[in-house]
Amino acid sequence: MIFSPVRTMREKNIPVVLAKTLNGQDRRAMLECLAGIPPRLSRQVPQATRDAAVEEFLRTLKRLAEQWIASGKDPRDPSREEPWVRNAIWFSDTYQEPIERTLRKFLGRHPLPITPDSAGRFAVERWDLRESQSMSPEDPLSRAQDLAIFEFQKFLSSDCPQRLFQCANCNKYFVLARKPRGVIQRGSFCKQCKGAGRVKGIQEKRITQKEKMLNVAAGAWSEWTPRKRIDQKAWAVQAVREKCGWIEVKWITRNLTEILKRVEELKDGKEKNG
Repeated sequence: MIFSPVRTMREKNIPVVLAKTLNGQDRRAMLECLAGIPPRLSRQVPQATRDAAVEEFLRTLKRLAEQWIASGKDPRDPSREEPWVRNAIWFSDTYQEPIERTLRKFLGRHPLPITPDSAGRFAVERWDLRESQSMSPEDPLSRAQDLAIFEFQKFLSSDCPQRLFQCANCNKYFVLARKPRGVIQRGSFCKQCKGAGRVKGIQEKRITQKEKMLNVAAGAWSEWTPRKRIDQKAWAVQAVREKCGWIEVKWITRNLTEILKRVEELKDGKEKNG
């Protein structure tokens, strides 16, 4: 029988266990075991082979985790996440094979042991890939890859895999204590990086507000004529104050280059449409 990793009672929360592994917090012996090299055989396996197996296991596991999380992100704005939209059939230019297809190929290599129960219904027997005869000891890298897929499938079958996130600031994986609700705006941040998330939110709001102010000022500037009986800058200030909030004339002066650039863009757009 092939050695199976032992988890403590505290570690039976599979999303938390996965995040720990993804963040490299497992002991080396545990990683080697997860990659298909049990302690009783580790001395018989060259160090280079053990290192390559662990690297392949983590690479495959991280790719699947990243793809799972990415399936719930807005492709136009990756900082906007909907965890409940995540799915195994999503793919993209970066992730060209859906997780569902990866799992199908995995089952093709390692068929589930299905037998009829006492009532005549088909049931899947208790099964651990590490004990399966379909695992090839001659190819440690393929073995490590399949074990990573096996671990990730257990995660998908766990309670609320939508709780796993990757921090937008430090890139570490973390798990929410509760099931996420609604849409997450401006990215997900771990406890250590929540401050960075707030700063990012404030900066984005300021950028959005300034964009709106510049567009309003450019529109007012292009609409101004001498008949308005008011200075052109004052006319733009008045428009921005009405739609965006209080500003001084010096704000127009300071941003005049950008405003005039947008005025030209408005003229070009009108010429193309007219």
